[in-house]
Formats: sequence, structure tokens, C-alpha cells
Amino acid sequence: MSDDSTDDSLLFNLTPKELLEGIRAAGSGGTLNASVEFLLSRCGLLKESKLTDAGLALFKLAWVMRKEKEANQALAQALRQLTPIQVIEQELRGLGPVPEDGVLDLLLHHRAVPAGTSVAHIRPTLRWLNSTDVLVYSTKLKAVRSLAPAPDAALAGEVQAIAAMISPRTPFLNLVKLRRVIRPLKGTIWWADPHFGVRALEELAEQLDLDAVTEVRIVSGDAENVVTSRSLKEFERFREEMENHNIRSEWRVDPKDKRDWHDRWLADDKVAWNVPPINTLLKNDYSEISPAAERPPFDEWWSRGTPR
Repeated sequence: MSDDSTDDSLLFNLTPKELLEGIRAAGSGGTLNASVEFLLSRCGLLKESKLTDAGLALFKLAWVMRKEKEANQALAQALRQLTPIQVIEQELRGLGPVPEDGVLDLLLHHRAVPAGTSVAHIRPTLRWLNSTDVLVYSTKLKAVRSLAPAPDAALAGEVQAIAAMISPRTPFLNLVKLRRVIRPLKGTIWWADPHFGVRALEELAEQLDLDAVTEVRIVSGDAENVVTSRSLKEFERFREEMENHNIRSEWRVDPKDKRDWHDRWLADDKVAWNVPPINTLLKNDYSEISPAAERPPFDEWWSRGTPR
């Protein structure tokens, strides 16, 4: 079990009230419980113990406007990117009502909750998620039903509010999730990945809205398996294709001795996403796609990078 998966199971240990009190504490300079701070940070509501823009919006909704129902719904939407909820949403899609015992076994199978977790332990959270329309939980039937939209439900230009789990059990959907992120991008597109794989160029070429994109900027590291003659040849072909649509493309290399970043991002002028390596998607390893809590300093990396 990965550390993130283990910690994401804290979702079942904390109440919505405790999480909203954590938002209040962060907004008021108070002290946060470590578990609360972790979950709120995982959801992009906190960064370094301070409220993000999304966290501030939730603070105002819950504690300034005192709209309890709306605040709980907003909190539940933010929590959807946690591994346990992603497992339920994606694995149960299209199955109809599933017994709660089966849901627990599914979570255990994905190592999304610790061994020894009981149905009684997760039941209060399922009830709350039902009340916020994240999923359907029947107290009478003791069954859970996913409300996740179909993978092709996103329209062009739509910004998704939740993350997507990359699962070995859903190899086709893994690429669908990446494509749903690419299609709405507009203006200047950034793909920053220390180990950028040229296979990603295929996804960009096929999925970008060529009428809405003006430039593609790729920033990578300088590893020998990244900066190769083959990758340069593939990029030159991509660049030529983009030029046919009046889209400028450039790949710059940020050397290891200067590079101070290790994650991966896909972004446009307004939104940024944390994305896994393209090879992770293709190999169907476990990972996730999630909204970035803060926009990286792309321009800084770009200015010091060396063009290929």
C-alpha cells in the first residue's frame, strides 16, 4: 500500500465537521490537527498550512456565509479525488447497487483502506457522501451505487472539478481520463515532466483543440533516455504538424544541476493538472490525475531551459 493510499483512508476516521473546523482554523491562524491538515492538503484546499484559493472559497462558504449544506457539498466534491472515493466511483460505475460488504472488499483489494477495516467503520462516511450526492448509499439495502459520470461525459471547454484515479483495472479509461484533460486546454499549453516521453506527443496531436491552442511548450530533464535522437526526431515531426495549424511548438531542457522540481504538470493559461508519466498510463500502473494545488513557475523553468 502506498503512503498516499494509507493516509487517504483517514477519510473514514474524520468527520466533515472536523474537516470544516480545520478550514476555519487555517483561515483564522489556528492550530490544525495533523490528520485534518493532511487530507485538506491532499484535496488542494491547503498548502503549507495555508488556504489555497479553493480553500478560501470553502472558508467563506462555511464560516462567513454560514451555508452549511452548500459547504458540505463543496467539501465532498473536493474529497472525491481521494483514493477510496475514486475506487468506488470508477470500479462501481455501471454496476448498479453493490452490497456494502462488497464495497469494503473492493477497497481492501485496492489497498485503499488498512487491513482489518470493518463495514461499520466506513458506514458513517458513506452516509455523509450520500447526503452530499457524491454517491448513493441505501441504509435499508446496505448497498452503494456510483454516481460518477460516464468517461465521455465531459464537453469541450469543461473544467473537471475532480481527480481521476489511474488503475491497472481500467487500462482504456486511463487514457480517456488524460484525453479529458487535454481537450479543453486553450492558449499556451505546458507539459512539464523531467522524464517526458514522446508518446505524449501523440496524445497532444490527436486531442488538442487546434483552433483554441496557440503554442505548445514542453519542459523536460536532461536524462540520457529523454534527450535522445529518436525523441528529437519525433518532436520535429510533431512541430511540423503543429505549424500546419499555425501553432508554435518548442521543447526545452532544464538541466539536473539547476532543476528544483520533480513532479509533472499539464496546463494551459488558466488551469494546471498534476499528471503521471505517460508510461504509467500505458503500463496501467497505479497513479492519479488531479488539479494542481498551485500553479508551478513554468516561465522560470522555460527561461533557463535550453531549446532542443
